[in-house]
Amino acid sequence: MTSTMPSLADDLKQANERSAAHLWGATISAVVSLLIPIFGLVATYSGYKLTNIMTRSWVGYVLAVIGLTNVTFWVLYLLTIF
Repeated sequence: MTSTMPSLADDLKQANERSAAHLWGATISAVVSLLIPIFGLVATYSGYKLTNIMTRSWVGYVLAVIGLTNVTFWVLYLLTIF
């Protein structure tokens, strides 16, 4: 019995069909969080939710880490100002 893993394109297509809001929310907010760090919270949440939807859970984790990193740096920056 062999279990084949879908290609990355097929996995993204399946994630888009099952939960387009989390896929696009994580992707767009991860990019926007580079300029506006508060969007990193959306990327973190949506990226985490993608780990349950996609076969390749690392995609969701990467988007979540990008968002969380930007939020963390923003909070640390705010703490150094005040």
